[in-house]
This record gives sequence, C-alpha cells and structure tokens, in this order.
Amino acid sequence: MTADLDTRRARLRSDATLAARVVPTHYPLETFIAVNPLAGLESMPFEQAIRRAADLYGSRGTLGEAAFRALHAAGRITDDDLDQALRRRYPNLVAGPDLSLGGVTLSPVELLRADLLFGTGTPEAGRRFRTRAEDRAPAVAAAVDAQTAKWCAAYFGDAAWPMPGREHGFFPAWRALAPSDRSVRREVRRDLRRVPERADDAILEALSRLGVGDDARIGYLQAHLTRMPGWAAHVLWCSGRNAGVDIVDYLAMRLTYEVALLAHDRAPVASHSVDGSVTMPSARQRAAHVAAVGGLTEVGEDEIAAAARVLTALPVTAREMLWQNAFEAHYRDGLLSALDSADRPAAAEPAHTQLVSCIDTRSEGLRRHLESLGGYQTLGFAGFFAVAIRFTGLLGGAPSDLCPVLISPNHDVSENPAPGDRDAAERRLSGIARMAGAESAFHAAKESLAAPFTLAEAAGWAAAPLAAAKTLAPALSGTVRRQLRDALAPAVPTVIDLQSMPDDEQVLFGQVALTTMGLTRGFGKLVVLCAHGSSTENNPYQASLDCGACGGQAGAPNARTATAILNRPEVRAGLREAGIEIPDDTWFVAAQHDTATDRVALLDLHLVPGSHRPDIERLDRDLARAGASLAAERCAVLPGAARPRSPRRAARHVQTRSLDWAQVYPEWGLAGNAAFIVAPREVTRGIDLQRRVFLHSYDADVDTDGTALETILTAPLVVAQWINCQYYFSAVSPQVFGAGTKTIHNVVGTAGVIAGHAGDLQLGLPWQSVHDGRALLHEPMRLLAVVQAPLTRIEDIVDRNPILQRLFGNGWVALAARDDPDAPWQRWTRAGWRHWSESSSTTTVHDEEMVS
Repeated sequence: MTADLDTRRARLRSDATLAARVVPTHYPLETFIAVNPLAGLESMPFEQAIRRAADLYGSRGTLGEAAFRALHAAGRITDDDLDQALRRRYPNLVAGPDLSLGGVTLSPVELLRADLLFGTGTPEAGRRFRTRAEDRAPAVAAAVDAQTAKWCAAYFGDAAWPMPGREHGFFPAWRALAPSDRSVRREVRRDLRRVPERADDAILEALSRLGVGDDARIGYLQAHLTRMPGWAAHVLWCSGRNAGVDIVDYLAMRLTYEVALLAHDRAPVASHSVDGSVTMPSARQRAAHVAAVGGLTEVGEDEIAAAARVLTALPVTAREMLWQNAFEAHYRDGLLSALDSADRPAAAEPAHTQLVSCIDTRSEGLRRHLESLGGYQTLGFAGFFAVAIRFTGLLGGAPSDLCPVLISPNHDVSENPAPGDRDAAERRLSGIARMAGAESAFHAAKESLAAPFTLAEAAGWAAAPLAAAKTLAPALSGTVRRQLRDALAPAVPTVIDLQSMPDDEQVLFGQVALTTMGLTRGFGKLVVLCAHGSSTENNPYQASLDCGACGGQAGAPNARTATAILNRPEVRAGLREAGIEIPDDTWFVAAQHDTATDRVALLDLHLVPGSHRPDIERLDRDLARAGASLAAERCAVLPGAARPRSPRRAARHVQTRSLDWAQVYPEWGLAGNAAFIVAPREVTRGIDLQRRVFLHSYDADVDTDGTALETILTAPLVVAQWINCQYYFSAVSPQVFGAGTKTIHNVVGTAGVIAGHAGDLQLGLPWQSVHDGRALLHEPMRLLAVVQAPLTRIEDIVDRNPILQRLFGNGWVALAARDDPDAPWQRWTRAGWRHWSESSSTTTVHDEEMVS
C-alpha cells in the first residue's frame, strides 16, 4: 500500500511539473527580466500557440480587428499589404477565377480583402480550461482566488508582522493558520482542519472528491495554474531556491479551498457552456454582408454560394492573424527596402574614437547622433560585453550576477578603492550608511506604527531635506538626495579587481569579444565600451529599463571590467599572438548611457593617461551633444513633453522627468522594438531606424568558422526575442500578460506588484510601458532577424540548434538574410531559402484552414 501511494505521489508531482510548463517565467522586481510569456508553447507554431493560450488564459493573441482596421485607415497597413498577406497564405486560392457579385467582378483577393475590412463576428477570447468552481459556482471560484491572493501575499510580502510559521514553509504555515481564518464559514474551517499533512496527498484527495480522473489531471491542474498565473509563476521561480514553497504546495492550497468551498456553497449551480463555443456567421452570411456593405442588391443565390466557397478558406477566427501578417509585412518590407536603397558610405577616414554600445534599441539613437558629428565609428554588442561576472561593489552587500540569465557567471569581480584612496573610501561608506538610514527610516515609517516617532533619530539630519523635498517639491526630491549624497558621501576613485580571472582567460575574453563585435583592426585612439542603465524615481519596474544582458541591472561594472582587461599590457601581448594588434596609443574607456536622461557618464577617468585627456574632453562634449539631440527626438513621443524642443531644453526636460516620483512615463524603454540586425554598421549607418532595432555588429569575413554568428543567434537574439514577446503580449493582452496601470500598483515584497490592495501578482509590463494614454505606442510585431552572412553558414547554424529551429520554423521570429550587400534578401523557411517577396506558403495550418 505504501509503495502504491508513493507511486501515485510521484506521478502527481510529475503531472504538476508538466502542467506548469504553460506558466510564464517570472522574475522578481529587483532583477525583472523580459521573457516570452508563452515560452512553454514555443514548440508549437505561433498561431497554434496563441490559440492554446486563449483556451488556457482567455488571452488575446493579436490586436482586435477594430484596432487593425484603424491602423489600415491610418496607412500603417495598406490594401497591398493585405493582398500580399493573402497571396502568401493562400497562393492556390487567390490564383482562382474571378467571381461576379451583383454585377460586379471581384477577384478572390478582392473578396477576401473586403471581408477583412468589413466582416463581422470575430469572437472574443475565453477560457476553455476551467475549474469545477468556475463552471458550477463562479462566486466560489472568485473566493478561491481571493484566498490564494491573501495567503501568497502574506507569505511572500514584506509586512512588519510576518506570517506566523513562515519559517516552516508555505504549505505547513498555511495548513496551521487556515482553520482559524474567520473569513470563511465555520463548516469550511472544520474541513480545513482535516487537510492531509502532505501537499501531494491533499491534491490527490481533492481531485478524487472533484471527480477529476488521472487522464484529465494535467489539464485540470493547468486550469488552476492559469487562473492566477502571476502567483503561480512566482511560486515556480521560488521552487528550488530554498524558499519553502513549490508548485505542489500552491496547488494543494487552491484545490483544498475549491473542494471545501464547493461542498458548503448554498447558491444554485450556475450554468455554463463548457466548450466555450461562440456562434459565428456562416460563409454565406459573410458573403451576403460583403455584398450589402458594397451596396450590391441584385445578388443571386449562385453568386452568394460561389463567394461563400472562397470565404470558407478564411475562417473568421483566422482573420486577425492575417491582419497581423500584413501589419508585420508593412514594416518588414519597408525596413529591408531602406537597407537596400540606403547610400553606401564611401570609405570613411579612420575614426578617432570607436564606441561600442549595447544592442538595445535605445542605443541606436545615441549611435546615430554621435556618428553625425564625424570621426566616430559605433558598434553594437551585448551589453555585458562578454564578461559574465558576479560583482561586489565598494559598498559590499550581496553580489550581483551581471550576465544574461541564459548563462551563469564564471568569475567573482569586486570594486576596491584606488591605491591611496582607502581613507576617502571609508568616509564614503560612512556617508552612504547615513543616507541608507534616512531611506530605510522612510520605508519603515510606512510599515510600522512606531517608526515615525523614531524617524529623526534613525535618519539623522539628512532626513529633514529629504522629507521637505518629498512633501513640498516631489519632483526635486531626487535632486536633493543626490546633493546630500555628494555632501555626505563624495565619490572616490575605485578600481576593478581582476585577480579571480587568470591571464589566459582574459586574453581569450578579449579575442572572443573583439572578434564577435567585428573590431579586430583599425582601432581609434579611444575605444569606448558604453553600458546602459536607467535612473528613475518611485519605479518598481526599474529593472525592466536596465540592461537585460546584465540580468536586469545597469552594465557599468561589466564595461569597467572589460576595459580593465583590454588595457592590460599582458592581455594585449596575448591578443597580438592571436592576430589582434591593438596600438599602444589606444585606450579603452568605460561609460554608461542613462537611457532616461540620455546623459553618458565616462568612468574610471582617473586611470586615463594624460596624453589622452584632450580626446576625453572632446568625447565628453560630443556625447553631451548627441545625448541632447536624442533627448529632443524622444520628447516628440513622451507624454507631456512640449514640442518642438531645442536639444538643450529637451535635455533639461528628460533630466527633470527622471527625478519626478509621480512620473508614470519616465522613458519608453524598448517600446517599438521590431527587428534585430546582425551586420556591419555600413549596412545601417545613416538610416534613422527610429529606435526600433537591435543592432549587433558582425563581420562575416572575420568570423570564418561561424562561431561568432552562432553565439549571436543563440544568445543575444534569443534575449531580444524574449523582450519582443514581453512587449508584444503586454500590448495585445494587457489584462492577462501585462501589469495594468502603474497608478494603482502596490508592491508585494520583492515578488512583484498587485493592482489595488489584493489580487493576482501582475505579469509583464505596465500599461504605461506600451500605451501613451491615447493609443498604443508599441506596435506589437513579432521580431524580424536580419543577417548579412553566407546563407549556407546560417543554415548550418540553424540545423545545429533546436532553439533556432523552433523560433524560425514556428513563426516566433522571421529570418531575412543575404550573402552580401549585392545579393537579394532571402526568407528562411523549413523548405529552404526563398526570395523575400515570393508569395508562397509552407505552413501546414493553412492547409487545415482550406479543408475546414
């Protein structure tokens, strides 16, 4: 009997793990990483995945038809875009004979386009995976959710009075407390006293009482997990992190409540259509509607029947996806045309300065404006600069993993006082501690009844100006805090300690990084490695604006580490042996671009040789000019920013904006992202890409074995796809995969935010990250990867990497490539390369539509 029970428990845990694959990955606020919320469905074609998600979550997979038609009216989608999308999807159908409708001759394309523009009957998304409570007693389902939210917030929150028994783990603590919770009826509390001691046993008992068989178990568990996906996602993240909770504990609580509350529910059983079906217009009704909209009154039955046969090929449920394809094609065709028609720059004079920025879309504008000043060459590279480090700053504390979450840091790096500055460093640490006292006292004052009375004692005199600024001039509070920091804790020169990294590994890093970014010759006198971060106030989603390649943190330590390595004579000697000759008068400089203010800070200037001081001064001036020009460009789309603005006024505006604790639009982050270009800068230089494109430098001639390209496609491209999908689904389905409006957010510990005082943990990005208050600023499109490299090399890389086969083959990312600037763009398909503009369809789902 014991062996049989152990087997049942093991199978249950396996089923729970399988069920949880559909739950989005979620990272805590302090290291918020953009992810694809449907990553668990990437093994499916995109269209199938969004339909599956609609069944699970009730989510949308695209914009609605009304939104697409508005985009058509605005010229963002044209008739030609729709016609091309129809030809690509239904090449055989659209090649058919013309039809007559009320005396008017229409081609199949024209008929289908008319249905897209004027058709009715698009169904709303709805959950098909439902719990027993949802079907029988919606009030009970809501009560289960309320209890889930309450206990999760208590366990994961940061309240002054912690949840009793939390140290024993989630399920034991809940099991001990729930029977005393007077928010539920006495008979329910009585049932809660009989909950099994083990979470898996509690689930097995609950499923038995609910009548859920083993064959339906995974689907039923998914119905519970997708009911409140935010808390489920956070529990999954905590699993294996010694947090005392796993997905079985979470499901045990929910299922126990469902059984107990249903057993004692006195409301009549609700009726619900379990299959979630919605009556849609027939093909004949759609044909008649098209005729009526066109003012065609003399239409025969045989004409309606012929038109209906054509319309049958385009189900109402597929129309939105066809709109999506046309929307994406409009942008993609325009981008590739711009890359083809751009003036190829003549051989430029050698650059006096190279600047290597992150591939982040926000860096595109800075690069463009800096290059316009002349004498600069810019490159794009993942913002951790290929140094995966666990970094400990001068202030100590917990180290930070500064690298993509796809990899683990392989070196511990620390920041130490520069020689001769240890005393100054001690004074800075003391000052920072006093500032921290002020900040923590303010935080405590909100959480504890007694804290306000001890605020002044804890914070010292530093609390007074902070309190005055927050009360009388909130927008200036950041300025006051920074002035206090400068007074109490003046900056001190520091250096990066590289002792944990052997010389041979430093040389290998330099070789890989320089080769991957395509910078192996023609070095300028200065080479700037420019990281990025964002400085905003009162923003729980701060990490979403920092560098994704650095784990949702600012990348300055990575830039400083990389420049420290590349400036070492021992490393340069090793690189020389590897064929990379860095001139003696080349100096690598670390910098950080503040994407909220567009100010660029040059770092470690105390290490710069005197011979390079004039070059540094010129660089500083030019970065200020480029940043101000970029600020003026951004002000055109920042809500509340007066237009037009001079660069100087724009720079002041974005600086003030970043300090305003009430500002819900401090910057737009990566809104608008739509493409990822892997090519030499010559391909894009001089083109205004409107801060919508990830730019990764790549020189196929240097990367003869394809190693660098494989790294780019399997790491930075994958991260870019996560970012793209996070913005996409936050825009098209904000109620499920977005975080709602910032104005009602409440932070729950470090887990995330909830809307209002209770509810599910919010997934994705806030509404203000994609919408300007009037319309979507982010145009939700799947990512287009554009690569200039030998097609055979790309094909070999895709064949070796299942993740690329899934992304490209299932339509999550489109791939356009060409061998060289003189070759035409080709589209990757499972059947081989095809000319980009070729109208052909190879996706089997289209054949299924034709059969239906």
